[in-house]
Amino acid sequence: MLSLEEVAKGRTIAEAQGMTAELGNAIARLAAGELEAGRLDTARAILEGLAVTNPRDPAAWTLLAQLLRRQGEVYGARLCAEAAIRLAPEESEVRLARAEVLLLIPAEAGAARDELAALARSAGGPARDRARTLLAALGP
Repeated sequence: MLSLEEVAKGRTIAEAQGMTAELGNAIARLAAGELEAGRLDTARAILEGLAVTNPRDPAAWTLLAQLLRRQGEVYGARLCAEAAIRLAPEESEVRLARAEVLLLIPAEAGAARDELAALARSAGGPARDRARTLLAALGP
C-alpha cells in the first residue's frame, strides 16, 4: 500500500508496486490492441488503471484521450490529452491526440488546425499522415 509519506514524496503506485517501464509499456500495448479491436470497455479499464498507477506515463493518458473521444466524452478526453501534452509536449502522437480532441470543441478548432498543420509539416510517420488526412477532410 502506498503511504501518505510516499505520496508526499511524489512516489506513484506503479513505483510502490515495482512496476517496470517495460511492464507499463506492455500494458499500454495491450490496451491499444483492445482499443483498436473496438473493445472499448476493456481498454478503458486497463487505461484508467494504468493512468492511476503511473500518472507520469504520457502513453496511458494519450490512449485514454483517444478512447474517451471515441466514446463521446469530449471534456474527459480533453483532460487526458492535456495531461499527456504536459508530460510529453514534443511527441507527435501526443500532439495529434490533443488536436483530434480539440477539433470537437468549436472554440478550439483554430488551435486544432494549427497543430495539425504543424504536424503535417514536421512530424514523421503515422502522425504526419493522419494530420494531413484530417486537414484534407476539414478543407480550406
